[in-house]
Amino acid sequence: MAGQPAANKKKTNVILVFAIAQFFIAALLWVAFSGSGDREGRIKVALAAGKAAEIQNAIASYHAANQILPADNKALTLPDKQGKPYFTAFEGQGDSSYAVSVAHGVITLTFAQNQQPVSGKTLVYIPRVSNGKLEWICTSGTVEAVYLPPQCQSQQQSVR
Repeated sequence: MAGQPAANKKKTNVILVFAIAQFFIAALLWVAFSGSGDREGRIKVALAAGKAAEIQNAIASYHAANQILPADNKALTLPDKQGKPYFTAFEGQGDSSYAVSVAHGVITLTFAQNQQPVSGKTLVYIPRVSNGKLEWICTSGTVEAVYLPPQCQSQQQSVR
């Protein structure tokens, strides 16, 4: 019985890794088989969306431990119960093509001015807690629909 929490955590981690892998495969297929004229913008947005998926997982862990959404980027760098930060890549992001901001759980990725055709545009992921479960909506931001990943496009169509 003592090993049960560890087994549940391992099972959750496997599911998260599988979900992220599916996202990347879908994003790569979308970029590869969509129109070539907009490919550069799609690639930039897909890479940023991949980073957003990592941040979503960190926010989900933070929410599970604290029952609230993190107030900002700094809250995600605080140690969890095992003494590890929820997310460490904010300070040393390594990718200067976009800036990442978290405010009350909302993730905003703002593309740098040199990132044509999406320069200065934002991609926003909004968390929604329903029955204790965290869900994500990417229906706002200023990135044109043609560059959005498939899951964001379907969410935008269902909101209209």
